[in-house]
Amino acid sequence: MLEPETARRMVAIREARRAARRFDHGTPPPRLGGTPADTSADAQAVQDALQRRLSPAEKLAQVARLSRTVDLLSIEGLKRRHPTATDDVIRELRAELRLGRDLAARVSAARPNVSAG
Repeated sequence: MLEPETARRMVAIREARRAARRFDHGTPPPRLGGTPADTSADAQAVQDALQRRLSPAEKLAQVARLSRTVDLLSIEGLKRRHPTATDDVIRELRAELRLGRDLAARVSAARPNVSAG
């Protein structure tokens, strides 16, 4: 069995080789800090400056909007993969994606059954 430290070193070597190959082929290595490779340093500096100007409340609102957008995209993806699924089934599938199958099943079992009567 491979020791964890050996595995980490092997991964580091593999990633270094990949970066070297990209550099040899004229593709710059990915930037650290999450800056996309297709974003110039000047554009990133402008984005960073704009982010720093936001108040904590504005930053929180921005995160909430992005989170909601991701959630809506997730729901739409599930609807496309399961076009005949009911809203309840989509809700269950979404819970599985977010929580994992086991926890989603436990949450579903704990939820009281509400009849529409």
